[in-house]
Amino acid sequence: MLNEIIGAGALGAAGAFGAYWYLKFRSVLPIESRLREAQKGFSDFTSFTRETMERAYAPEQPEHYGDITNYYLIKLHKVFPDSSMLVFEKGQGQWKLVNYLKHFKVEPKLLTAYKWSAFDRSSSEGELLRFDDFRAGDYQGVEELFSVFDVKSVLMCPFRPAGGAAERLVVFGAPTPASFDAAQPYLRFVTAQLSSLSKVSDKVFTLRKETEHLKSEVSAVVKELDVAGSRLIQRAKERKALYEVVTKAAGPGQDGQNGCAAILNIVAKMVEADVVACLLFDEGKGELVVSPGSYGIPDEDRMLYSIPVSNHASASVRTFLSRKPFISADAQNDPDVLTRYAKLWEIHSLMIVPISLRDRIIGVMRVGSRRQDFFTPDQLEFLSVIADELAIIIEMFALYENLSKTAQELAQLNKMKDEFLSTVSHELKTPLTTIKGFVSVILSGEVGPLNEQQINFLTVTDQSVNRLTHLISNLLDLSRLNGKVEMEFQKVDLSEIIRSSVSTMMLKARENDVALSSAVSKTLPHVKADTRWISQVIDNLLINAIKYSGKGAKVNVTGADKGEAVVICVEDNGPGIPPAEQKMVFDKFYRGKASANQVPGTGLGLAISKSVVEKHGGKIWVESKPGNGARFFFALPVDKTK
Repeated sequence: MLNEIIGAGALGAAGAFGAYWYLKFRSVLPIESRLREAQKGFSDFTSFTRETMERAYAPEQPEHYGDITNYYLIKLHKVFPDSSMLVFEKGQGQWKLVNYLKHFKVEPKLLTAYKWSAFDRSSSEGELLRFDDFRAGDYQGVEELFSVFDVKSVLMCPFRPAGGAAERLVVFGAPTPASFDAAQPYLRFVTAQLSSLSKVSDKVFTLRKETEHLKSEVSAVVKELDVAGSRLIQRAKERKALYEVVTKAAGPGQDGQNGCAAILNIVAKMVEADVVACLLFDEGKGELVVSPGSYGIPDEDRMLYSIPVSNHASASVRTFLSRKPFISADAQNDPDVLTRYAKLWEIHSLMIVPISLRDRIIGVMRVGSRRQDFFTPDQLEFLSVIADELAIIIEMFALYENLSKTAQELAQLNKMKDEFLSTVSHELKTPLTTIKGFVSVILSGEVGPLNEQQINFLTVTDQSVNRLTHLISNLLDLSRLNGKVEMEFQKVDLSEIIRSSVSTMMLKARENDVALSSAVSKTLPHVKADTRWISQVIDNLLINAIKYSGKGAKVNVTGADKGEAVVICVEDNGPGIPPAEQKMVFDKFYRGKASANQVPGTGLGLAISKSVVEKHGGKIWVESKPGNGARFFFALPVDKTK
């Protein structure tokens, strides 16, 4: 019994095993095989789309679109190497072959026209059409073309470029329709991509056209601006030239007549005039009189032209009274002009503009040309601008003449002051020397013993004499510097002069409990200077620093090579100088408010130093913050002579 059961079980197991493999081979394995094929197909399609999309780009020019189409066909042909791919474009009711990809028996001609109703149907429906027998229907010339490519069956996939471009078809052909199912997604993807790129490109082309249009408009605007700019530049040049002439004419040694003559000469060149004259109002005579310096008018004829302001028949008088410019195309035949003056100066075209300064009318400017109808309203407007400037210039000349007279008087007074100061200083120096000599003899005890009070009185007298002597010496130096002092310039080593000055001032520094030091390099470049005067500058700066920095302070001298100049600095850590006083420390006789009554001095040391440095072609200045000391700098040009 047990054996029968075991046999039955074995038989059942064998049957089940056979049934399993039967079902496996009959149903499961084909499904798995199709699944693997589908997965491989999907993977291949994904790789194809990814690769083509990575290389996709919007064409910059319409002709580049054909290159992109060709690229997609090449990629598609690699997937289906046995197929033929043709691109048709519709034009004038027929389809033209514009591209193809396949080994062919006989090379077909591009742009050859073909006609097949299936092309029109596929394009109009916008759907992919398959034809296994394309011979049915109207197929003019297509059969011969397809035979060249050995095509028996075709897939038509339309795509429509944007911007109203011609309709296009991709024809996928093969000897057999076996690969059509696999090719359909590829064709749809390729045509969709080409249509999308066409739309993007169309927008790019449209934007580019708009950009070009805007560029052309901008160019036109820029051109107009250039023209306007050229006019402005021309006006600016004219104004600049006028100001340059005025500046030159109004300089020292010039007078109003020469200045006005130069200006009127410029005006004549600007408007190409033959006659330019200023008629200024003479209040004493009540007339408009031609001023000296006129252009194109001989002096003897100038004296003939003077018009009473009561003569309203004169265009010049009317312009003077109304302050309105006047222009005439032919003054010799114009009833609004006194023709005898026009004939006297042989002019036809005439412009007259008022010359006014604020609310005050000064006169008029007459500009004439021997040619008829020569001047323009633009020139009249420009002339009005020149007349406004001319009014200021005439007023400036008048002021300049007054200032010149005043300056001459002041110069004479200043010369007298310098001479008086020099004379008085010399006269004072001699008796002061005598007084100091006698005081020194008395203090030495050579003429007899002195009590303590007498010694104190004589000591104060001696100190006062020293201060007065120092003041007189400074006044004499200042007088020499204001005059034509001759300096002996030579190659000078500033580091050596500074060491000598510091050594000389060391005793005075100790007396004031001030630490004096120097950190000047011996390699400083040489400068061209007068040793005596530059030494006085350094001494003055050191004395000021010692006196004003206070007890326990530090004073240091440094030097720096700045390439074109050597800069010397005298620095202290004293109370500093208020900002309001820094601009005045180099003025004559100026002394700081805080120390004027505490520190003795004349207020001339820095003024002398400034004059000396400037006569050496250098510069001197101060930097200071209250409570943080002061730094006095002076710079001298480096001596570059070999």
